[in-house]
This record gives sequence, structure tokens and C-alpha cells, in this order.
Amino acid sequence: MRRLDRYILAEILGPLALGFLVYTSILMMQALFKSAELIIRSGVDFSTVGRLLGLSMPWIVVMTIPMSLLFGILIAIGRLSADSELVAIRASGVSLFSLYRPILLLSTILAGLNIYLMTEVLPAGNHALRQLQIEILTQSLTDEVEPRIPHTGWQNKVLYIFESPPGESRWKGVFMSDAVPTRESEITVADWGQADTEGDEVVILLENATSHVVDLYRPEQYQIANNRLLTLRLDALNNQRAATSVKRGLRELTVGELLARSRDPSEPETTRNLALVELHKKFSIPAASLVFGLLALPLGFSNARGGRSSGFAISIGVVLIYYVLLNSGEDIAHKGTLPPWLAVWFPNLALLVIGLFLLARKNRDKSLLLADVDRWIQEKVWGRVLARREKREQRKEEREAQRLRKTQELEKVYKKSQKKGRKGKKKAARKPNLVMQMPDFRIRFPNSMDRYILRTFFQILLLATLAGSTVYLVADLTENFDEILENNIERSIVLEYYQFKSFAIIYEIAPIIVLVTTLITFGVLSRTNEIIACKALGMSLFRLALPVVLAAMVVAGTCGYLESEVLAASNERVAHLEAVIKGRAQPQSVAGGSASQRWLYGRGNQLYNYAYFDEKRNELHRLQIFRFDESYRLVGRLVVDKATYLEEGWWSFSSGWARSWTGTQETEFNRFEEPLRYRLEEPTYFQGGQRRPDQMRYAELRDYIDDLKVSGQEVPQLEVALYNKITYPLISLVMALVALPFAFRLGRQGALYGIGLSLVLGVILLIVLGIFNALGENGVLPPLVAASSPSMIFGIFSLYLFLGVRT
Repeated sequence: MRRLDRYILAEILGPLALGFLVYTSILMMQALFKSAELIIRSGVDFSTVGRLLGLSMPWIVVMTIPMSLLFGILIAIGRLSADSELVAIRASGVSLFSLYRPILLLSTILAGLNIYLMTEVLPAGNHALRQLQIEILTQSLTDEVEPRIPHTGWQNKVLYIFESPPGESRWKGVFMSDAVPTRESEITVADWGQADTEGDEVVILLENATSHVVDLYRPEQYQIANNRLLTLRLDALNNQRAATSVKRGLRELTVGELLARSRDPSEPETTRNLALVELHKKFSIPAASLVFGLLALPLGFSNARGGRSSGFAISIGVVLIYYVLLNSGEDIAHKGTLPPWLAVWFPNLALLVIGLFLLARKNRDKSLLLADVDRWIQEKVWGRVLARREKREQRKEEREAQRLRKTQELEKVYKKSQKKGRKGKKKAARKPNLVMQMPDFRIRFPNSMDRYILRTFFQILLLATLAGSTVYLVADLTENFDEILENNIERSIVLEYYQFKSFAIIYEIAPIIVLVTTLITFGVLSRTNEIIACKALGMSLFRLALPVVLAAMVVAGTCGYLESEVLAASNERVAHLEAVIKGRAQPQSVAGGSASQRWLYGRGNQLYNYAYFDEKRNELHRLQIFRFDESYRLVGRLVVDKATYLEEGWWSFSSGWARSWTGTQETEFNRFEEPLRYRLEEPTYFQGGQRRPDQMRYAELRDYIDDLKVSGQEVPQLEVALYNKITYPLISLVMALVALPFAFRLGRQGALYGIGLSLVLGVILLIVLGIFNALGENGVLPPLVAASSPSMIFGIFSLYLFLGVRT
């Protein structure tokens, strides 16, 4: 191997490794966010979390290898071009095509590694990851059942328990019914109960159980059956399979299995097409490394002055174009419009042609664009930009000239006043003239340096936000693409889904983005010696950090605005569109909420169920009230067609019926047609349970929690979510304070070191957030303490770091 080839490879390997670390960390964080609900809800240990992340690595590495190769080549070739080393190489007679030889070697090695991962590791990894997630879901479902909180995770059933005695695996007082009762209603009440798992099933064992079967519209025929021991088997994953975050089916098959599936005449044509698509993807995605290597050489040559941040932006743009074309090709192949091989390989072929074209033009020292296009950009686009810049300069010069004229006029007036008061000045000159000059305590903000730092900060902030959001969206789209094809989702629905989801994505990654931006901003300033110049002029680092702190406050305020005004509505819309994409059934009505939220525990050992709540009229439709004694045995049941709120907790029931029992003996049965007055909770009690916490505003969630507490339900999970609505936006400001001491100590190490450091701090932040949220949701810490502790810990940590900074 030539010395020049070894030199180019050495230049590429460093940025490639750093790019691999950056992209892999971003996707790992995205996978961690995806699994956060499963991890927290299931209470899994750290070893299981490690297994989840470890099994997620194959599909993450498969995506990040081509991305990091593209990034590494762009940075390395850009550096050689900026230092005029490429000029010297070209002057010695070396063409750009020969420079592609070491790049081709490296690309071939990485493509071979990716083929091995796609064909051998990825199918087994996807299958193992799915099995682990199913195992966690199945085993943890029994732990999710909490006293006096309806649980609807099993086969459209609602399970309600009154007590969970400490130290026992049994439940005291069990009630089970259909989550959405139909006309043929069946409920089961038991003194004791417990749950166990067998495979994908949950086995419910009930002691001293009583089953009630009745036609709600013909209540005269009421059947009661007593069982000393009753066993029920429920499908634990009936409503949970869609929660797993790994691709199912075809992505778990090997090359031979996909080939057999594509040739199976018993399979539908769409399934055979998708099998061929997955088969070709196992080779087309690794081949992208070769294409990216070819494309990166001319792009890196033209990126001499762009720097590393520009190389990062270019790599993100190329990757986005590639995956958009790839996913569009999958959609076209699924519909049978194009052959699967052409649809999957088209992005590689298109980028290959573009790369050869750009490399040929750059090898002849021409612009990457055609002459006409280049001329149009220079004259139309840049011409307008330069014209606007000239107009701004002219207006600035006119303002300066106007100020000069005013100054000259003032000087003339001053000279006239001097002539008139010359005699007085002579007399005053004989006397001592004492002048006291007070120091100027004003803080001039923003001065030119502040504006320069703010401009740099927001430029990097925009770039980091676009990069993080793009990687997040590409990974999410890749994950959901099977459901999009399987359910024939229209493109407009997918675009709308990601349009609304982008708000939540920006909100979630805002602290990490502020951290990255702060470190890169001062890393760039340190590398260009601008911080040293500011210190030499007497400017303190604290004063230098002031615009960044204010910018972080703006970001925190923006996140607070998103939380208070935007996210509740956008998350609700995202949930609806996600259900459409996943092919899940929608709730019957928004006002009714989910099945579990239409079961509420009221005062006096009463359990309510309703089909629909009309907020405008304050009416409950098909209301059922179950009354229990102190031993949690069913003693009364009331069913009404409609309940209308009157005042002060009083409701008017229309037609319905009521039954009472003593033990298992019926003592009373009445039907009524005339309105009946009955005392219940206020209408707001039934309004609160309509949406998830992220779909409620702060006031709505607070009122809902208050209503649940009045009814005796402890909901620390909701309280933690409530306080997070306040504390999470503030973390953006805290992370800026944490980043500043590190940024001042980076010296001339540059922006990429800042990115690496920010990834480490970001992972630590996610771990701390997860730990304290879990402690708060499990009742170990008060919810307010759990939600505010991460901000306090990182804030104190930043103050400690500032003590060692030489300002």
C-alpha cells in the first residue's frame, strides 16, 4: 500500500470513529426513549435494560456504519483541501480517481462487515429483541396491577383490586368485567385472587368467586354462579404486541428463509414482494457504503472552508435523501409498481451516478454544478444576496453620515455659546474647577461580542436541532415502515403524523441540543483564539457566557410554551394517527376516554362505569354503579340509561334498575321509569380521565389528580408527570450551565470533542432522569422531589465546576 493511501486512511479513521460514536449514541438515545415507558412501567433491572440496548445494537450499527463513513470522508478530505494538501497532491500528478483507491478499500471492508451483520446477526438479534420485549411485557403485567386503579391490559378485560396486602402475592377483593360492557354483561367478584404467567398467557386464580350474568335491558333474568376456585386464562399480549419496538416477521428471517417466502405460491403477492424487498435490502444498505465513499470525495473537496460542522450537515442531508428514496422505493415495490430489486437499488444507483458525475467534474477542476446552473446561482441567488447586503451597507453609511451631520451642527451651536459666554468663562477660569466623575455601572448588552456569540449559538443550535430531529425521524420511520405498508397508510397521513410528532421530538431533545450547542460554540471560539483575545481585553468568562445563558433561557421558555400550549393537542393528534398507522381500533369517543378511564372508583366503596360522557350537557350515558361492603363483597348494582347533573353533586337518573344482595342472596330488585335523584361526584370527576398525561395541559392534569385523590386513588405516576411539565423545560437552562465550565476547559481541542463530551453528559442525564422518575413513580420519593432532583443535582454540579474555572 502506498504511503499516500495509508496517510488518507489515517486521516479518515479518526473522524469515522467519532462519527460512529455520535450517530450510534443518538440512535441509542432514541431507542432508550422508545423503551423508556416499557422499562419504567415494568420495573426491569439494569441487566435487562443492558440486554435490551445490546440487542438493539445490530440494527443501529447497520444504519450508522454508512453514515459514519460518509462523515469521516467528508471531514478528512475537507481538512486536506483546507490545508492545501490536495492541491499539492494534484500538482504532483495524482488524480482524484486514484485517491478513491484507499476510500474504496475502506468502503469495501465496511460493506462486507455490514453484509455479515445484515445476513447473520440482524435476523437473530431482531428475533431475540422481540422475544425479550414480549417476555418483559408478559412477566410484568401482573406487577402493573395496583389497588383501586382499573387495569385493562388483558384481552379487553378490566381488573380491579381493592387491597394488595404487604408480604403476600394475593389480592384482597377482586372485581373483573369486560372493559367495554356489552348488552350481555358478565362480572366476577372474588374474596381473593392472584395472577401468574404461562408463556403469552396470564392465569388468574380466584377464591370464593361469584359470577353475575345479565342482559342489561332484560334484568329480570339474572344468573349467579358461585365457585370456590375459578381459573381464568387471558392473552397477556392481546393489546400489547404493538408496543414492542422491533420489526416483526420478515425482518427476523434469514436470506434463505426470505428467498423461500418470496417463492411460496401460497403467500399473497404483496407478501412475496415485501420478502424480496427485505432480501435486497440486506445487500443494498451495505452497498451504500461504497456509494457514500464515492460521493463524499468530491463533496469533501468542495467543503474546504465549511469545517466539521458543515461536514456533519452534509452527511445528514445525504443520509436523509438516501432513506427517503429507500422508503419510497419500498412503498412502490409493495404496491407492485416497480420490481422490488429496482425499487430497493434505485437510491444506490442514483447516488452512484451523481457521485461519478461530481468526481469527474472535480477531477477536471470544474464546479460541481453545470455551468448554466452555476451561473444561475451566482447571478440570481447570490446576486440578490449581495445586492441586499450592499443595500444594508448603504443604509448603514447613510445613518453614519446623518449622525456626523448632527454632531457637526451641535459643535457649531457649542462654539456660538462659547463666544457668548467668554467673559463668564474667564472669571470661572480664575477659580478652581472641581469635577467628580462617577464610574459607569451600566452593563452594555448586547454589545458587538454578545451579538456575535448569539449569532454563532443560534446557527449551531439550528444545525444541531435539524441533525438530531432528522436522525430521530429516520429511525422512527424505518421502525414504522412495516405497519405503513401493511395497513396501506396514505402518504398524507404519514406526513401529518411526523409533522405533529416533530414538536414532541424537539421538546425531548432540547436539553441535549442546548448542551451540544454550548460546547460547540465555545469550542469553536477557543479553537480560533477568540476567547483568549476577549480575556486579554479584560472581559470575564462569566460576562462572555451571559448571552449563552440568556439564549438557553429562551430555549427553556420555548419548551415551556410548547408544553403549555402545543404538546397537549399535538400529542393527542399523534396518538390518533399512530393508532391509524398501527392498525389499532380507535376509542368510541374522545370524551369517553379509554376503557380503563371509563372505570372510576368513587366515595363509599362505589365503582362507576359509563359508556359516554357528554361534557356540554353534563350527562353520563349507560351508567353502572357497583356498591361493595367493608369486606369488598358486592352488595348493590345500579344501572341507568342516562344520568344528568343537577347541582351540588346531585344527579337525575332516567330509567333503569337496581339490585341488592346480602352475601349471595338477592334481597331487593326494582325497576324505575320516573326520574331518580342520586348523589355522585361532580362532573369534573368524570371529565378528567380522557387523555394520557402528555395529552393534558398542566391545569387539566392537576385537577384530574385532585379528583382521583378525593376518591382514594394514589397516583404517583401522574404526579411525577405533572411536575415534569414544569421541571423538564428548565433542564435546558441547567444543561447550558453544566456545559459552560467544560466548554471553557476544552481549549483548542475543537467542536468534535465537544460533541463527544456532550454525548457522555447526555447519557448521564438520561440515566439520572430515568432513575428519579422511577423512584417517584414507585413511591420511594415524593413526586415533586423526584421531578426536581435531576435539575438540582446538575445545577449544583455546574456551580462546583465553575469554582475551578479561571475567568
